Amino acid sequence: MDFVSRKFDFNPGERCIVIGEIGVNHNNDRDTLFKLLDAGSHVGCDIIKLQRFKAEDEIAESAPTTEYQVKAGEGDSQLEMAKKLELPDELLVEAYEYCQQMDIGFLCTAFDHGSVDFVADVLGCKSVKVPSPEITNRPLIEYMAQKFDALLVSTGASDLDEVAAVIEWIRNIGDREIALMHCTSEYPAPIDQVNLTAINTMRAAFELPVGYSDHTRGVVAGTVAASLGAAMIEKHYTLDKNMPGPDHKASADIPELTQLVKAMKDVSQCLGDGIKRPVAAEAKNRLLIRKGFTCALDSMPAGTLIDASMLGIKRPLVKGAVEPFDLDKIVGQRISKSKRFDEPILWSDFNL
Repeated sequence: MDFVSRKFDFNPGERCIVIGEIGVNHNNDRDTLFKLLDAGSHVGCDIIKLQRFKAEDEIAESAPTTEYQVKAGEGDSQLEMAKKLELPDELLVEAYEYCQQMDIGFLCTAFDHGSVDFVADVLGCKSVKVPSPEITNRPLIEYMAQKFDALLVSTGASDLDEVAAVIEWIRNIGDREIALMHCTSEYPAPIDQVNLTAINTMRAAFELPVGYSDHTRGVVAGTVAASLGAAMIEKHYTLDKNMPGPDHKASADIPELTQLVKAMKDVSQCLGDGIKRPVAAEAKNRLLIRKGFTCALDSMPAGTLIDASMLGIKRPLVKGAVEPFDLDKIVGQRISKSKRFDEPILWSDFNL
């Protein structure tokens, strides 16, 4: 998928990509926006994401605020709150150009037809994010599929049939790249309701890259998702959880975002290639921690007929020593060399 300055194939086994979601945490302030852009780049996010919407085009005046918006808000209606958080187009263009200068990926969520046109035609993006609230908005999704080469579909509050329908709508328009994002549409999402194994379910059902949009507090859920093979992790981040606005309290602060980026690298290294075999770090310890046969007698003359009672099993395993799993191969054999107590029993001690 093309994210302006960066391209990712989301191949299995590759490092989990980190999408730093600014969302509306810029609070419609240029200084805050650019501090967030700098922070996302500095900590190592692969992609930075913003949102383009026009509140009056998508929210009715009578729309109630959600519980989390009430807790984090200032008594505004949902429409009033959203209007305050619209990012002016000129700032969105500046942010887009700044990401190009920093050589960091750029992604934008589009909530309406006008925003689709802006992201595709003004910014020139080839990829777009379909937000969870629009997952049943067939006209919008089909329009997105006409305008973009790749769609990243968030699936919060949806079931498998709804996700399948979205994929069909997109494919009916043309051969588009599609990636899915598992998500729990609550802020913050309770850790016991994130259902991360749904990542595996969607990947098996649709044979598409599946990521995770993490609305939990902390980095545990994102780290677990990466270990399950999530192709990407998206995380809202903020300069200060106590800033006014609906999403700050549920967002990662910069130290947490830093921790998440590091965790994604660590998870990738931890997973390895899946082949069970001794690894390089074990080489120096392999013989030291294993046991081999030793002489359990005060002395064992050459020609002794070996019996299990004559053998001890002790560390270290000397190179060339007989290991305990080969007991049956030496019992009943005559040893060709004399041995003292605790001396290792070697393969070269037998004429086999």
